[in-house]
Amino acid sequence: MNDRDLRQLRISPAGVRGIVGQTLTPELITDFACAFGTYVECGLVVVGRDTRTSGEMVKASVLAGLLSTGCPVVDLGICPTPIIQFMVRELSASGAIAISAGHNDARWNALGFINSSGAHLNPYQGEEVLDIYHSGEFVKRPWDSLGKVERKEGYLRTYLDRLCSFLDADAIRAAGFKVIVDACNGAAAGIVDCFCDSLGCQLIPINNEPNGRFPHDPEPRPRNASAIASIIKPVKADIGFLLSSDAGRVSIVTDIGETVSEEYTFPLVLEHFLNRKKGPIISNFSTTKTVDDIARRYGCPVIESQVGQSHSLHAMTMEDAVIAGEGSGTVAVPEFQPAFDAFLAMALILEMMAVRQKKISELLNELPRYHIVKEKIYCPPEKVHSVIAEVRKEYLRERPDLTDGVRVDWQDCWIHVRASTTEPLIRVIAESKDEQTARERADQAISIISRVI
Repeated sequence: MNDRDLRQLRISPAGVRGIVGQTLTPELITDFACAFGTYVECGLVVVGRDTRTSGEMVKASVLAGLLSTGCPVVDLGICPTPIIQFMVRELSASGAIAISAGHNDARWNALGFINSSGAHLNPYQGEEVLDIYHSGEFVKRPWDSLGKVERKEGYLRTYLDRLCSFLDADAIRAAGFKVIVDACNGAAAGIVDCFCDSLGCQLIPINNEPNGRFPHDPEPRPRNASAIASIIKPVKADIGFLLSSDAGRVSIVTDIGETVSEEYTFPLVLEHFLNRKKGPIISNFSTTKTVDDIARRYGCPVIESQVGQSHSLHAMTMEDAVIAGEGSGTVAVPEFQPAFDAFLAMALILEMMAVRQKKISELLNELPRYHIVKEKIYCPPEKVHSVIAEVRKEYLRERPDLTDGVRVDWQDCWIHVRASTTEPLIRVIAESKDEQTARERADQAISIISRVI
């Protein structure tokens, strides 16, 4: 693969993703799997995938690479990423490869590299794997010491039992909630039935076939929640949940039909969880200030990491935080597992409703809320550095934070401009109490970016 093709790939500490048949090829997938197998020193590796139609091809290439290095493999088949992560520790595995591009559209797929603690590789571990990949110095086992594949069944029950023991499951069951879940025909399709059964909830499923035919972008955002919103009041459901294809992210629809920004998944869980356990909180530079407002109320510090689960979860470990989350609809609680887990987030929100005996619309109204604008602009990989440099120059007088792209804070607003790690995009996020102010700040940044591109 030439340098231009590599630039089109999205490579981060957590893994590698690309468009299948263009940048994500069988050869590249196998080489990355060989690199990971070499990195874990031929230890046990768990493999699972979401429902994308490219999943079988990608998994076959992953298995070829891992087996060639002598790694024994436990194949979970179609499985949500947080459950793959859970099974790493349950099986005392050396790591895992989760095959899913999460919120990306169906053209994309990805390898998510997971370490022995069940977390995505931290930046240092990710660099090690990348160094092995570039060197091409992979372990190569002879014919009589290749790895073998074991198919695993029954693991879902183990995960759900552990989840229920972490919650006040009896309170949720007593509430008898009616819940709508749009699984986007992804890895959680079918599994949400068992999830709701475990918590005594009546499920109304939408897009609950694990066939990989996504009815909308597999990103839990208000624009994709119209199917839930159209029926939630007529069927008198208590809440609606919209999942990403890997069940790492979730957004909500309220009982009155409001399609809530994915920004508020983390604050809702945070407001509830800090009543149980106080301590440091990991957020990031692109997440709503509602998190800061809640943390201040409970006297807890907020530590901002770079955007991306690898950075967030690494910060969570290093800072001994009690919870981490991002504005993409993700939540991780290390006491349960070091992973962004939509099942855990849904369960904690249901527990909050049950314990406080309030509707989700009422709980949401109790949170401080802001107007947030999220925009993305396609940017050729070779122009990313020029774009960020120009944005930085434009805001120099405001003394921006340059830790992750460009973040500028004013008294009435903040804006964050950064290169996406998952797509060839520049992301622009602005937030203010006033909608017009947020819009104007975002448009100003977009004008700068468009001029460079």
